[in-house]
Amino acid sequence: MMWNLFGTGFRHYLRRLSRDPVSLLLFVAIPVVIIFLLGYVYSQNSAEEEIYVAGYNMVTTYLSVAMMLLFQLNAGIYLLNVFYHDLMRPMKWRLKASPCPTYTLIFSGSAACFIFAVLQGVLVVACTALFLDAYWGNLWITLLVILFVSIIAMLLSMILLLYSRSINMAEYISWGIAWVMAVLGGMIFSLPDNAFFRFMLQYGTPFSLAQTAIGQSGFLGTSLSDMWVSLGALAGIAAVLAAIVIVLGRRKLT
Repeated sequence: MMWNLFGTGFRHYLRRLSRDPVSLLLFVAIPVVIIFLLGYVYSQNSAEEEIYVAGYNMVTTYLSVAMMLLFQLNAGIYLLNVFYHDLMRPMKWRLKASPCPTYTLIFSGSAACFIFAVLQGVLVVACTALFLDAYWGNLWITLLVILFVSIIAMLLSMILLLYSRSINMAEYISWGIAWVMAVLGGMIFSLPDNAFFRFMLQYGTPFSLAQTAIGQSGFLGTSLSDMWVSLGALAGIAAVLAAIVIVLGRRKLT
């Protein structure tokens, strides 16, 4: 019975999300266009043999991994839009008046948003690999990273929404957190060469962990242990955030 209710809710939210594909297209098109433009500008000042390694463009590879992760960390926008209207608006009584338990609808809605978030990351990987010669290492590891980062993005967005109860505030904070992670991950500029920033660059944030896992999964990496440590840390962060969401949800949604 519970699985039937979950399936019904999941199909409802999936159809609801599919009626507005613009967000998904924007979150794929914008990073790909940025990668193309930045890669083109950089390549004008570099010799072609310095850019390509084993047939892959190292400039677009670096840009693609960083931009994909930056936008993936904000994939919780799907969940924010869905649950803000269902849980925070004056018409929230419709959700609580349904014959389906509220937590089942929340789980089914989160699962549908998660599918869209993963699809976003996969499309960015596919476009940059096919058209911009980006190298993504082991594609199974890259997919695993996308799964973990998508879960973290969903949970973080839910926490921000429950705390702020404002979709705009939650979105601003989410983007701010993602940009801070990107800076500490070396995306914007080179970091000082000391122990603290070396740690932040490799393990300090979900952005850095995901970047390390992807980078170490192919011929560009040298340490499989770093890859597995990074994946394990991402899983641990997701578990901690899930526990926080459960506690906050029981306190604020009941």
